Amino acid sequence: MVCRKETFVGDIADGDEVDGIFLLRSVEVKQKKNGSPYILAQVADMTGSITCNVWGVQGCGEEVSTAAERLKVGAVYRIRGFARAYNGAVQVSVNEGIADLAEVPPDEISAEDFVCAPVDEVDLKRGVLAMAGGIADGTLRDLVLEAITGAEGFFVKPAAKSRHHEYRGGLAEHTLETARIAAASCDAARIPMDRDLVVAGALLHDIGKASCFDEAGLAFTARPEYDLLGHVATGVIYLTRFRGRIPEERFNHLLHIVQSHHGPHGEVPCQTPEAWAVHLADLTSATLREAADDQMEAAPGTRKNGWRSGGPVWRF
Repeated sequence: MVCRKETFVGDIADGDEVDGIFLLRSVEVKQKKNGSPYILAQVADMTGSITCNVWGVQGCGEEVSTAAERLKVGAVYRIRGFARAYNGAVQVSVNEGIADLAEVPPDEISAEDFVCAPVDEVDLKRGVLAMAGGIADGTLRDLVLEAITGAEGFFVKPAAKSRHHEYRGGLAEHTLETARIAAASCDAARIPMDRDLVVAGALLHDIGKASCFDEAGLAFTARPEYDLLGHVATGVIYLTRFRGRIPEERFNHLLHIVQSHHGPHGEVPCQTPEAWAVHLADLTSATLREAADDQMEAAPGTRKNGWRSGGPVWRF
């Protein structure tokens, strides 16, 4: 028998009592000021995601730790608690409800109720491959196409654990946005730039993220490489297999674009206009997504502090 889902993330408001089934997107054990444990989680459904803090009740630290050990990212759980606003965003707190924190068997849920993927995978794939196909340099074009199609899960994996494009298909969507913005900057700026290299670098700038996530149930989990190496290093390692396919100097420029796409916040600073074009396009895609998602969490006619974008947002 399929459990009917009646409570959705998109409908949860400050002050609501919450009792429903949600997908566990991430889970981490943290410590309160007094040293006792609590669970910081992200739960989700088809309408979005929300922070869930499992505090338990005073003196139940062992119960919280035991609950954390049995939680599995990608599974669906019953969540019973209450919603409250914190720093401008609504969160769910679980106290007494920790006793009801139970997994719902996979055969009792409808997967489409829990997967938040506001993208069309077919359209994204068509768009990414069209951008790559538009590279005039045939050898560079073939390199990009082979790199993308050879990166396992490129079109379904998220672009991050949180903050921007963190949903299924987010990596491909962010990549396509970055490539389109970077190409537009080449067309708009009255300076000489290698447009092919800009588009290639934009399409490959986050290629390492395809190696940083594994599918887990209805969600994705980050591999150790995500934190131990970082997606930039992982991407450069992946791309080195294509060395020799294009002239060495051109290949090094492509690697430089990938290596420096975090700009002033990265290990390697941008040192060419092409690298700057990709960095700024990447920043634009990420920031607009963060601001838009922060704005959607604000009530109409109000201002809130956006935890994703790191500043105030207003929703007209």
